[in-house]
Amino acid sequence: MHHAAGEVWGEQQASESMYRLLEEEIESVYKQQMQAEELQTHVHVVFGLSDAGSLKVVLSRLGKREENKVLAFNDVFSVGPITDLHTTEGQQHRQMWLMEHDKDSFYGNLVNQEHQIMRMIEKLRNIQENKTVVIWFADNAHDQTGLRFALFLLRERKAPVHIVNLTKILEETGSYGEKGKAPFAQSLIEYEKYLDIVRDYGNGFLLDANQREQYVSEWIELAGQDHLIRLWEQGKVIGGDENQLDEVIIQSVIEMQEGVAADDFVKAGEVLERVMENSQQLISYSYIINRIWSLVNDGHLIFKGIPNMMHQFSVRISKGSFLA
Repeated sequence: MHHAAGEVWGEQQASESMYRLLEEEIESVYKQQMQAEELQTHVHVVFGLSDAGSLKVVLSRLGKREENKVLAFNDVFSVGPITDLHTTEGQQHRQMWLMEHDKDSFYGNLVNQEHQIMRMIEKLRNIQENKTVVIWFADNAHDQTGLRFALFLLRERKAPVHIVNLTKILEETGSYGEKGKAPFAQSLIEYEKYLDIVRDYGNGFLLDANQREQYVSEWIELAGQDHLIRLWEQGKVIGGDENQLDEVIIQSVIEMQEGVAADDFVKAGEVLERVMENSQQLISYSYIINRIWSLVNDGHLIFKGIPNMMHQFSVRISKGSFLA
């Protein structure tokens, strides 16, 4: 009896000891996080995990990683519904649409929960007033829509907000791409040029109060529309129907078929690259794949290979298509 009681007592002591160790570990991690946040003077906001990774790498190379926090949305704001996106209902409506029309974005959201819209809304609203907020973007509908959404979420913030328009900086410094145009997305900027921008303009440019209000108003206007695709045209975000890029897709296939025999197929992956090049728009690959399948189903394109596998199927123009 005494032996059994001793065992129970020993187990209880061990359990309490483990619990104390766990509590100490949690407290230690929390203190480290608080200390890290105290060191941070700047909070950078970007609109993609790849963009966030690039910024973190460059900040580390410049020896500025500790004082800079990077927050990243993981959405493609140029496609899908954005009505009431700051609400749970609006986010669920968007997710349901993505599940059907843009599967990569849908699954990307499921996997990277830390960067989901709901979590990002919370993070942006919790940024302390003494931190410098810098929003990074380029001249494409995805970034520009994200910029307006972020400023809408920060509308109660009393402290100033800073911005960095990568395309504008490259234009003003005469840094153009292969075709004589400044890149319309961060991913298209050469590494060394991007490093120079972060070093020279990493604190951003102060956004004046009137422009800040204008961006918030533009978000409210965009979110009030039922458009399912957004394009960047003549310095504005222009909404349209989900078939807005269908003609560009058809034209891209036609151009690629000119270099092959009439009945030959062209690889879907190469069509995607041509669509991006021709449209100069930042649209998710899986959305364009979805539109290609719509064109196949409607009889405008013919395919061969494995459906929905970007590098495993090819397409060509259907001779009966009135779009060709």
